[in-house]
Amino acid sequence: MEQIFFILFLLSAGYSLKFFNFPQNFSQSLNLFIIYVSFPATILLQVPKINFNSSLILPVAVPYIVLLLSLVFVYLFFKNESRNTKAALLLLLPLGNTSFFGFPILEALVGTSAIQYGIVYDQFGSFVLLTTYGAFIIAYFSGSSVSTKHIIKKIITFPPFIFLFIAFIIGDFPSSFSPYLELLSKTLVPLAIISVGFSMQLKLDGQKDIFFKAMGIKLFLIPFVVLIIFKIFGFVDEVALTTLLESAMPPMITAGALAINAGFAPKLSAALVGYGIVFALFSLQLFKYLHALI
Repeated sequence: MEQIFFILFLLSAGYSLKFFNFPQNFSQSLNLFIIYVSFPATILLQVPKINFNSSLILPVAVPYIVLLLSLVFVYLFFKNESRNTKAALLLLLPLGNTSFFGFPILEALVGTSAIQYGIVYDQFGSFVLLTTYGAFIIAYFSGSSVSTKHIIKKIITFPPFIFLFIAFIIGDFPSSFSPYLELLSKTLVPLAIISVGFSMQLKLDGQKDIFFKAMGIKLFLIPFVVLIIFKIFGFVDEVALTTLLESAMPPMITAGALAINAGFAPKLSAALVGYGIVFALFSLQLFKYLHALI
């Protein structure tokens, strides 16, 4: 649980930097480093480690069910909101904080053996969706009119997508490279949390209703639908519990950084990521209890 408190500490540290003489574009600089250096290094390290077997179908499939549910709920509950607000929600509702926050939570609520299923959910769900679906959302909503050719170009030139492709093709890098990749990879979460903290606003400027509605959908409604599906099909084992908790994780830090960098409702995006971490400490325990009842 030390990692969770470390996240809260970094979030507070990032917010406190607002009161010093840091430039206003400080978070944008951090975000660019994350996109071009930290995130690609993490992909090169983690993707080659995954081994598939039949028991992993559930954590592979559920992230895409969460994506479909998110799309429905965004256009059902936020159809009258601005283009930038919809873009932010389309990034933050499907993509959860399933690794740095997710893994220690899984270990605390389920046990160390749950981590392997969490990695599958994260790598083949969250990471793949961020580098493909996330790139599509950023490209599509960055302009008032974007051609299919332009969107495809944005996706295939998005650095994390390029490195995801490289990781699948090459596999494990020579061991001599690993220490350097690990060093760069370790910058991902601290920089992303500090960036989000620096951008976070306690006042949402009239977006409180959107914030609470989005938070309710992300932390309660979506995982509740997943829980109902599991109940119908009788999924009750450790893989199912792990997958359920991963689907209930708060919005992804990196997705929040991308949304802020793209100008998609920055205050709302930062608030969803920052406060989501705090609220999830309680909501995840609720879903563990509910899963035990089925």
